[in-house]
Amino acid sequence: MALLKFKCKNCSKVFDELTSPAKMNEVRCPDCGGETERAYEGKCACSPKEGCSGSCSCCSGCH
Repeated sequence: MALLKFKCKNCSKVFDELTSPAKMNEVRCPDCGGETERAYEGKCACSPKEGCSGSCSCCSGCH
């Protein structure tokens, strides 16, 4: 088991989840239940192509 950072593909919530590598594809967003993807430490979970202006809470102006 590992504590991993995920980002919801639906609502963009970034959160930590304790899960095993075998079950990473089963992690759902705790807010909306949407599908998730891994978000990596030290790298913003969103990107300018997603329409982020750099002012969201997950990137704190990294763009």
